[in-house]
Amino acid sequence: MSTNAPTDQATPDYTKEVVVHATPASVFDAIATIEGLRGWWTPLVSGSTDVGSDIRFDFEGLDEHVVMRIDEATAPLRVHWTCIAHTGHPEWIATQPIFEIVSVGEHDTALDFRHVGLAPALSCYQQCERGWNHFLASIVAYVEFGRGTPFGS
Repeated sequence: MSTNAPTDQATPDYTKEVVVHATPASVFDAIATIEGLRGWWTPLVSGSTDVGSDIRFDFEGLDEHVVMRIDEATAPLRVHWTCIAHTGHPEWIATQPIFEIVSVGEHDTALDFRHVGLAPALSCYQQCERGWNHFLASIVAYVEFGRGTPFGS
């Protein structure tokens, strides 16, 4: 009997899978380009999506911003960020949003999202869980119909 438990099994991190009726490349472009990010998260995105660069997300009407470092962007399979600043939820700093993109058929793609470090013990968890649920659905709408529901829409 093995004594090594799988690390994924008992993780408290926020995770969610959504299925998108589109190609993996279309899903990747929504997450890995400035235009795509503006279409589903917030229209106020600046920076570079090159690996090692930072992207800044601002939110109209809120005095806060988020900065993510791009750790990996492997088309069309995976995007991995590390949060280096969040003025509204400083507990996000050093957490890691990871987007895994998997073809699940001729016309469908699974987007497996995991926000490593965003755990139920954090005071912001319920608010952030609602936010990610909304924005993951926004990715689906953006990719499938060309119009998501980014912040402020």
